[in-house]
Amino acid sequence: MSRNLILSVALAVMLGCNRNTSKPAPVPTPTNGPEPTLVPTTPPPPAARTNTPPAGRWESLLDAIDPARDAVAGTWTKRGGELHVAAGTGARLALPVAPGGEYDLRTSFMRHTGQHSIALFFPHGTGRAAFEADAWGEHLGGIQNIAGRTIRDNPTRRANVQLENGRRHTLTLEVRAGRVRGFLDDQQIVSFDGDGNNFALSDLWTLPGGKSLGLGAWESETTFHTFELRRMGSGSNTIAQAAPAVTAPPSAVRPTPPAPTPAPMPTPGWTSTGKRVLIVLANQDFFYREYGDPRAELEKAGVRVTVAAGVRGVCRPHANSGQGADGGIVQAELTLADVKADDYDAILFSGGWGSSMYQFAFQGRYANAAYNGNAAIKREANRLIGDFLKQDKYVCALCNAVSVLAWARIDGQSPLKGKRVCAPTRQAAAGIYNGQQAQPSCRWHPEQNGAQLVPAGSIGRPNTAEDDVVVDGKIVTGEDDISAREMGRRIVQLLAK
Repeated sequence: MSRNLILSVALAVMLGCNRNTSKPAPVPTPTNGPEPTLVPTTPPPPAARTNTPPAGRWESLLDAIDPARDAVAGTWTKRGGELHVAAGTGARLALPVAPGGEYDLRTSFMRHTGQHSIALFFPHGTGRAAFEADAWGEHLGGIQNIAGRTIRDNPTRRANVQLENGRRHTLTLEVRAGRVRGFLDDQQIVSFDGDGNNFALSDLWTLPGGKSLGLGAWESETTFHTFELRRMGSGSNTIAQAAPAVTAPPSAVRPTPPAPTPAPMPTPGWTSTGKRVLIVLANQDFFYREYGDPRAELEKAGVRVTVAAGVRGVCRPHANSGQGADGGIVQAELTLADVKADDYDAILFSGGWGSSMYQFAFQGRYANAAYNGNAAIKREANRLIGDFLKQDKYVCALCNAVSVLAWARIDGQSPLKGKRVCAPTRQAAAGIYNGQQAQPSCRWHPEQNGAQLVPAGSIGRPNTAEDDVVVDGKIVTGEDDISAREMGRRIVQLLAK
């Protein structure tokens, strides 16, 4: 082989080796031992979704709401990603969300009808309360309840907090370790220093799940456009799913009146032997607390209580008026026609719009037919008021039932004429007043009949109705359900004289 040929072959081999250097080296085949086990490579599982967004970022809560599951009272629906509630007494909803630690909460909404409060329910410390705007029919804003005190008489009370129907508003709440602040349309209306451990929801706003959030609308058709939560800080500030509400099965037993308070404790130094009080309820829509609280105080003192109504039998309370899980149905033992004033020492008309059925001389008409009563029942109510007064016995009324005394006629005039009287500022039932459609304050009735009304919340401790009961001769009137327990105590004191 020539020297040139040898050089050409060598060059070709070298070039071939250079072209193959880019290929991966072959994996050597083991010559002994078992074959390797091939473990398939799988992507890692997706991270579990956490319910806690990063601190400082708003999270929408509307998707977490199921009206069929979460509604506590009222008719709630979802429409186009928004939450809608029909007008209803105490309409409220408990969200399946319970924030811990420090957080912010806000909702934008539009109240379409009504004149009452929109509420945010929120936990703080070991308690839970409501932040409300346009509350109590008095355009109040604030937090309730604090140490048992409502917006009307606690430190967060703010006057002239009024919502405009048809306008979009925003409520915002800042919850911090030692302070709560509330805003309406970016204007601060509440600032309260405290740990929240003395917070508690009103009997009118009861909710399941002690730490869950909630929304409420009192007798107001409302659309909630947004509802958002923003946690602050880290660590324990988590959003936990609240336990679902447990709905008790309906009772198969016919409802019965509440049992008398066990082991009655008579007032020291006085015996109630033979004392009897008649409580008059409306057959439809009496206010339960204005029946239950006075009755408890009377029976605690040993006074015997009898219940009467226009029609004997079932008396149904307003929704969310203080009744328990049994629905609060009370059985009237007597009709008014069966009652003789001789058998009792005092008579108490409990309030609620239904008590309007006993207004003897009222010339208007209510939108709810049940409130209109009938002429025969009105005559019996009027007869009883006259008989008790003629026998120099106490005639008492709470809240809207003050209107029953206002429209009574004894010798041609109202027994409230010229009398000092308590009456609520909240609205009376809707209907025809002086020939026009209206819904005035409940105070309108005694005012039309010559009563001298004391300012709301002015008796005893100012800015609270808890002790607002006025005694003028044999007429005893209480401002509203907040005054109900004091009414019972006052009747006990009067009967002890």
